[in-house]
Amino acid sequence: MSSEIPSTLRVLNVNDDDSARYLATRVLRRAGFEVYEADTGRAALDQARQHRPHLAVLDVRLPDISGLDVCRELKSDPGTKGILVVQTSASFVSSANKAEGLSAGADAYLAQPFDPEELVATLHSLIRGRRMEAEARERADALTVADQRKDEFLAMLAHELRNPLSAILTAARLLQTKGPEVAPRLATTIERQTHHLASLVDDLLDISRITHGKIQLKLEQVDLLEAVQRAIETARPRLARNRNELTVQECEGPLYVSADPVRLEQVLVNLLTNAAKYTPEQGKVEVSVSRTTGPGGAARGKVTVKDNGVGLSEEDRAHIFDLFYQADASLARSQSGLGIGLTMVKRLVEMHGGEVAAASAGRGHGSAFSVELPEVQAKTQSAAAPPSRTELRGVRVLFVDDNLDACALMQMCLEQAGCIVVTAHDGGEALRLAGQHQFDVAVLDIGLPVLDGYQLAAAITERLGASRPPLVALTGYNRPEDRSRARQVGFNEHLAKPVSPETLLATLGDVLRNVRVRLG
Repeated sequence: MSSEIPSTLRVLNVNDDDSARYLATRVLRRAGFEVYEADTGRAALDQARQHRPHLAVLDVRLPDISGLDVCRELKSDPGTKGILVVQTSASFVSSANKAEGLSAGADAYLAQPFDPEELVATLHSLIRGRRMEAEARERADALTVADQRKDEFLAMLAHELRNPLSAILTAARLLQTKGPEVAPRLATTIERQTHHLASLVDDLLDISRITHGKIQLKLEQVDLLEAVQRAIETARPRLARNRNELTVQECEGPLYVSADPVRLEQVLVNLLTNAAKYTPEQGKVEVSVSRTTGPGGAARGKVTVKDNGVGLSEEDRAHIFDLFYQADASLARSQSGLGIGLTMVKRLVEMHGGEVAAASAGRGHGSAFSVELPEVQAKTQSAAAPPSRTELRGVRVLFVDDNLDACALMQMCLEQAGCIVVTAHDGGEALRLAGQHQFDVAVLDIGLPVLDGYQLAAAITERLGASRPPLVALTGYNRPEDRSRARQVGFNEHLAKPVSPETLLATLGDVLRNVRVRLG
């Protein structure tokens, strides 16, 4: 019997007493059961194999073989062992008789005569138990599958982390042993692999925040056509690596949607790199942008990314947006990435009030992913003049980080830009220096010994008051609640590690310029 139990239940009623069988059948049919009858043990076995009932009401005393033997045979046959058996008898009603019936495989034992309500309630109770067993098995199976996917994901993560780390370690060793002529090439390799590592970490943090609903969108008017072009430029190196042929079809623009431009680009880049990942060399990737309508005729912008790659099976289509699911794990291991991009795509698109769908004719026939977002009316936007860059030469910087290597390297970068840098490696030392020297800006790590970055910022503010320098948090803590807490204790800006020297210098310039504007 299938673990899926339909609304109409089939019951096999077995009794050689015509009147008793008739009465039981009448009660069961009134209760909504579909009833089959048998008056001998052999007829009962034939009916069970033919109709596969969910339950059997089986009398013990039958003219050919005992109802106990019928029960044993039903339970020993793989095709009928799932039938729930209620053994009944008017003669064998002692505790020993009931124990024998249950030992023979019966799921319940009723002594005749029994009330109709008792019979119906017993059958419903058995079905409830069977449904609970089926649900428990399904949950256990789902947990097993999820656990297996998690293990595969962790193996993939270890692989993805080791690859860039290996390249960085090798390049660092070569820098120590080779001549200066190879230094630029090795430095480029280290920088590229470091960006790859940072991208992996960002993906992990993003999927955690997105799945827990802890991400905030910064919505603005975005031209979907321009967003697609930016995403294509970002994904172009990956497409070029596979020598994929890229074609783009666009509707007449502009086509405005309300979106977070960074997250929208993340969605589109994920779809493009996913297409490149599962499309063979010299395969085709097609991108189309069009207008369509959603529920109620609402105007929508639609982006479709289509490829002629490995395609998706029916099972793949059902689970492709599930966390940790890999449509082809063997192929995924030969490519880069963690396999969590499509989960992020779905969650982000839904957060924008849109929909994402996957289509494929099957394995070997390519796939198409489409994203639909609500279209909005264009709003006039005044072009803002780009801010002028603030000169940092002579700027006095207090730089605080307990990682000695990171601190020394950032000091070199800041000094190369003309800053005068004083460093500290714990919150207590930094607070002492802030009280002894006058700084134009302070860059503070959060995870510091003695006083953490939050405590240090609060202490500097309390000690120096309005004369304190502007504060920049430079930290690995980058959740929305981390940024909020940083603002609450007085930080002017919050940067997440790893940060490039260019970004740090630009941020320091922005902070200093804003402070000067505010002071008048």
